Amino acid sequence: MMRFFTQLIPGFLVTSLLAVLAYLISNYVSLSANLIAIILGFVLTNILGRNSKQLTPGIRWCEVHTLAVAVAFLGAQLDLAALLAVDSDSLWLVIAGLLVTFVVTFLLAKLLRVSSKEACLLASGQGICGSAAVMASQSIVKAPATQAGLVVALVNFLGFAGVFVTVWLASEFFQDDGHAAGILVGNTLQSMGHVVAAGFSINDETGQMAVLIKMCRILLLIPVLLMLIFFSGKQAGKNQEPGSQIHWLSLIPTFIWVFLLLSFLASMGWLPADVTMLVAAISKWLFLLAMAAIGLNIKVQYIHRSGGRILVLGLLVFFTQLMFSVWILAYC
Repeated sequence: MMRFFTQLIPGFLVTSLLAVLAYLISNYVSLSANLIAIILGFVLTNILGRNSKQLTPGIRWCEVHTLAVAVAFLGAQLDLAALLAVDSDSLWLVIAGLLVTFVVTFLLAKLLRVSSKEACLLASGQGICGSAAVMASQSIVKAPATQAGLVVALVNFLGFAGVFVTVWLASEFFQDDGHAAGILVGNTLQSMGHVVAAGFSINDETGQMAVLIKMCRILLLIPVLLMLIFFSGKQAGKNQEPGSQIHWLSLIPTFIWVFLLLSFLASMGWLPADVTMLVAAISKWLFLLAMAAIGLNIKVQYIHRSGGRILVLGLLVFFTQLMFSVWILAYC
């Protein structure tokens, strides 16, 4: 156990340093600390370089665990009434967007000769919640770890680029409509970290709406996993040990349940104001750590070297997601 924590220290210190630096820089420029943290991490890993063997464990831990805890803690700041306040039109848009993502991904995958397992991983990551959805889907479709790693890297890269693209699209089409801008951001970006960075870079109204829409997408992970289990059940049964079963509940990210629990407690008024403020402060800091870690894990040369076809597929799918949401919000 002590050796495990020792391995985390170098990467954790570098990530923490970038988070602190991002917070300080945000006091002097008109960019959010979250967005600055991603940029700093991206620059450090792709231009200056880093010793991955020493830093990777801590950076990976920050990306996975701090982001999950930060999102879960957001539940203390949002109540269930706020989630229920999302109008039916927005909910239908989220569902339609997910269906479009999966259909387009599998159709284009056949044209580009990308395997169905890679297409499934990409559609899950693009359509639901980034890395968490990719890894949850991988455990069902039994895709090789190398494929999952490539898709995770690609999804993170597209999410990073998407932060800037969605901010620009929001300014072009929804400059005076924070509600629509929030739906655009929340319904297209891959991970909660990207959603937070883009949404709150525009304004608080957009950021709050984007988080709500993103939570709706994350909750769709449950039916998606059930469908994946249904369609791949026979093949999965052949790969399992006799008598073993897939327990789909164990595949649902824990932070979703914690988020809902804290939301329920907040809705019932059972969380003291001081506790809520403390949880909010911790959540903000953890988001900064996660943003820096995400930036540090985006390697352009790795994506370019390892998967030209999957990169093209990811770009086309993300472009479709963006255009679909903009078209529905602006013209329908």
